[in-house]
Amino acid sequence: MELARCDGAVRPPVARIAVLALCGAGLAAMLAGCGSSGSSGRAGGGTSSPAVVTKNDPAAAAAPFVAIVEPFDPGHPARTETAPASCGQGSTLVIEKCYETMTENVDAEIDTAQSARYAHATAAGRAAILSQDSAWLAARGPVCDAAFNSGGTIDGISVAACLLDESNARYVSVAGITPHEYQLKATDSMDPNALAWYTTPEGSRIAELSTQGDQTGGAVVSWIVVGGANGFVINPKQFFYMDSPFTDPGVVQGTDPAFHRVAAGKEYQFSIDYSKLAEDPNGHKGGYVYAPGAPVAVWN
Repeated sequence: MELARCDGAVRPPVARIAVLALCGAGLAAMLAGCGSSGSSGRAGGGTSSPAVVTKNDPAAAAAPFVAIVEPFDPGHPARTETAPASCGQGSTLVIEKCYETMTENVDAEIDTAQSARYAHATAAGRAAILSQDSAWLAARGPVCDAAFNSGGTIDGISVAACLLDESNARYVSVAGITPHEYQLKATDSMDPNALAWYTTPEGSRIAELSTQGDQTGGAVVSWIVVGGANGFVINPKQFFYMDSPFTDPGVVQGTDPAFHRVAAGKEYQFSIDYSKLAEDPNGHKGGYVYAPGAPVAVWN
């Protein structure tokens, strides 16, 4: 189970791994949070297929490394192909295909990193690698579908970008890269495609929605969480306003969400009233933070 401790996308900017997004984009340079379903606009969970056995011993032969097989490019393990530097131009199908290609390229890098670990792992370690990879891949599509369900054609693009964010966040995790703090754009739009998502290393997604002001000059923020492969456990203390050194922990509105487990592929919302913003000596120049330890994503 993923705990909200010290989860973004975009995302470093190869991946808007975040927006690791939001929503977001790329490997080493983009490492920062979305998905694809070809022309349908919905994302499949993907499957895995046996790759080359990494060692000539009975254990390796019995359980070879299993590579990622894309739901949008089935029939072979993920492979690297030429892709544009960005995916903002062209028709809906062209943009979706661009994100799919970039996602497959990142997934090929994930396979490279994981197969190297697998080759030197114990039998128990190999079993854990295969189990974790399978669970992450199976949850990726449903997570992105849950995040983008307005019913419009834009959902297909957002889901495709989400798959990329998910893969970028996964790559950062398995490659042992220290992610940067993601700077995301706050919004008061109810359109899910306008939200800036942070993708956690475990594949959960978090977005901020500024819903209204309060009578104290503060603001009520709705936090939106989609559970990754292992779910996500809510800890309201990890969601606060910060304009260093000033902080406002806020007051939970309604039912206390503490320790609520968000299941994989399911969306959950809770609200916090940040009523002390008027006391910010810096004039409310900070942002709303998700910090499972040190801050990893800031919306402002």
